[in-house]
Amino acid sequence: MEWMYHLKLDNLFLINIFVIGQMILLSLFYASILKLKSQAKIVKCSLYFALLVLSVQFFIDPKQFLKFNLFEITLTSLLIVVFALLHFYNMLTEHKTYYYITIGIIFFMLGSTILYLVGNITLTLSKDVKYFSWTLNAFLFLIYQLVILYEWKISFSKKTVL
Repeated sequence: MEWMYHLKLDNLFLINIFVIGQMILLSLFYASILKLKSQAKIVKCSLYFALLVLSVQFFIDPKQFLKFNLFEITLTSLLIVVFALLHFYNMLTEHKTYYYITIGIIFFMLGSTILYLVGNITLTLSKDVKYFSWTLNAFLFLIYQLVILYEWKISFSKKTVL
């Protein structure tokens, strides 16, 4: 990304690819861990519908793929949050699988989406406020990554028996 900055190239299309890829991978993740077939089907149908909506948007206005697309970010993030909440709801009565990842996803996606949505408002504010919002987003992402690391450690590390 930094080399694109130095070459004065726009990197927003990479953000769009990342956001769509994140939605696809996390949707498939939640579809695979949901126990009820109907819930997994809802997740997959929602994924296909979101991809269709985004495809239509990019077909109608291809320049949206090269811009900061708030609709895309909001749609993909909130869809993932809904899937995470569905899994979280199922964990109320079941064994808690991927508990911390789900909490991290809900926390990060909601916080990040809110920061992106108010990002256009911060354009008119001081540089300190803009910097604070991006720092807060980076902090949320760091917490998200640490939660994933913790989940990985407790789920997949070898347990030693004394």
